[in-house]
Amino acid sequence: MKFLLDVNVIVAALLPAHAERARFVGWAGRFRPADFANCALTELGFIRVAMVAYGYSITDARAMLRQLRRDGVGYLGNLPRPAEVMPSWVAGHRQTTDAYLCAVAAAHGLRLATFDTSIKDRAVELIA
Repeated sequence: MKFLLDVNVIVAALLPAHAERARFVGWAGRFRPADFANCALTELGFIRVAMVAYGYSITDARAMLRQLRRDGVGYLGNLPRPAEVMPSWVAGHRQTTDAYLCAVAAAHGLRLATFDTSIKDRAVELIA
């Protein structure tokens, strides 16, 4: 099994102060870094959260993402067009990013690893 990591999962993976850090570490210990992937959308989200919520600089956030790649975490560069893959379960604007990430994961034969219990899609792997 391989996974696209959502933004909060990347934050938990990289920032020890994240509230779900222990839960992530326990879950991720069953896998190798090569079993995980990021994409432009999740990396942008990580940079935003790291800077706004945790006070990291852009330089620090970029360095952390580069370290993930050096550790073997993959990167999905070929993303589907949102208008072509948006799931029909999207009922409002707050669901669009989660829905798109589910579609990206599915398009690459991955599951979306998330802490978010509100995402109801067969591509989701809930980190318990």
